[in-house]
Amino acid sequence: MQSQKQKIIKTYQKKDNVEFFDEKRDKYLFQKYKHKIEADFLKKTLREIKRDKIKILDIGCGTGRMLAEIFSIGKNIEYVGLDTSKQMTKHLKEKSKRLGVEKKIKVKIGNATRIPFKDREFNVVFSYHLLWHIPKEEQEKIIKEMKRVCKKGGFIIFDILNKDFVWEKLKWILKKEKIRELYKINLKEAKGIAGDIKEFEIKKLSDAPIKNGSLYKMFNLINKSEKVLPKSFYHMIYLKIKK
Repeated sequence: MQSQKQKIIKTYQKKDNVEFFDEKRDKYLFQKYKHKIEADFLKKTLREIKRDKIKILDIGCGTGRMLAEIFSIGKNIEYVGLDTSKQMTKHLKEKSKRLGVEKKIKVKIGNATRIPFKDREFNVVFSYHLLWHIPKEEQEKIIKEMKRVCKKGGFIIFDILNKDFVWEKLKWILKKEKIRELYKINLKEAKGIAGDIKEFEIKKLSDAPIKNGSLYKMFNLINKSEKVLPKSFYHMIYLKIKK
């Protein structure tokens, strides 16, 4: 029987999935908003680094969704993408050529639980939309590896699906079947995995797949109020940790 990790790898190797990957992510307002939140969180971090030359590792880089965002900040960036999918990274390389940054990027095929780089090599190590697909013990290995390859004073960014989200409790009450392919933890567990944290920052997001633009704008008031509403209102939590 295939493990969950093997199923994910196989899915992201499929040519049809790869070719339409970016298009699917830009179809609806809720998808565009999520991308903006993630891009702004990452760019804000890059601007906080008090140096012009920055080396970045993108774990589970896929087609390089953040490539244009990263190179838009006007710093000297060395970008390294790590992924298991040769099809995905092929598109990343093509995208880098269109952006004119192909000489500033490198791609490595490898496993995030055994990151193939030396200790303290990167200023920023980030991963979006990877950890939810794998069990907690695998999440622990990846976060520890991210910390290992991050320089002292550098930043680690990752996202989790919030186990304390109010809908998770309602699903239990309503006896709704859980989606087995998704693995959720809460903020306390995530901080526990990360271990000794000097500084951290969080960003919260309710990622409701509302396809009607007007309805989504109304719903999105929850996200506009993320500084005052409790974590239980939010489906996703983004963490930025300073090593």
